[in-house]
Amino acid sequence: MKKSYSDYISEINSKELLEGLIGHGLFAEKIPHFLTSKDFSVYINELKLPLEEIKAKDNIRYASMRNINVPRQMAIPEPFAYANLCSFIAENWKRIQKYFEFESRHNKYKISRIHLRKMENTATLFEMNYKNYEKDGAPQDEILVKSRYIVEADISNFFPSVYSHSIPWVLKGKKFAKHHRDKNLWFNKLDYFIRNLKYGETNGLLIGPHVSNLISEIILIKIDSILNAKGYKYIRHIDDFTCYVPTYEIAEQFLIDLSEELRNYELKLNDKKSKIIPLPQASVKNWVTKLNNYLFINTYKKTGKKGSEQRN
Repeated sequence: MKKSYSDYISEINSKELLEGLIGHGLFAEKIPHFLTSKDFSVYINELKLPLEEIKAKDNIRYASMRNINVPRQMAIPEPFAYANLCSFIAENWKRIQKYFEFESRHNKYKISRIHLRKMENTATLFEMNYKNYEKDGAPQDEILVKSRYIVEADISNFFPSVYSHSIPWVLKGKKFAKHHRDKNLWFNKLDYFIRNLKYGETNGLLIGPHVSNLISEIILIKIDSILNAKGYKYIRHIDDFTCYVPTYEIAEQFLIDLSEELRNYELKLNDKKSKIIPLPQASVKNWVTKLNNYLFINTYKKTGKKGSEQRN
């Protein structure tokens, strides 16, 4: 059975969220496994969070090489500031779940392909290379019909460019949030705890900790909702958009509309990476991507006897 975005979010309860983010999501996947926050998660459960004496903290910076031979600046947050943010999100998880449900309610398929979800045999809630697309469905096959162009676009320097004040904007509306700046309101507190991970700075999410992927989805699911309402058919891998359109003019309009929506939240389209590709050439890449991300469940096991291979 195919799952919707809301299905994935709603099946995570606040306790699982807190354990997943703190015990399994403080360090990025590329960090060597000898570094773990499981014991820290157990210790945090004995404390009353948030810890009020924990104010803005700096983070540890390091570079990780990407497959394009360009280093990506990543970070390890100060643990207690991170725990404060995660515990506050868990405390307000039902509100955030309702927000995700509302913004994705009109989606005919799951637009966002990489996000927090429960997984088998692990308390981890996020993986960049999640491969079980049987549950997610393959909307590309359907939306390719009648499409003559593919639009590829992404957000310029996305995580470092996220403006913390834009989180209240998307949750409550920009005008409302600007007129309700009481620091005790929950959406402003969320902004505060996000800033505390970056020494009080308003620009940028730390790359690596799983909570950053959750926060980024708060912004991007709003953009999805608006673009979906305009009739665009696309999928999104975090900040990478792939839109399927029937005409070149609509392809151009998609880039214009996406750029305008990003500007509402102080984000910018990456003009150098945005392109319009005619079909069927673009479909070749689509098939390669699909095969690379397919989870092959059926395998053959040799039993040691000639001709006795067994299929699982």
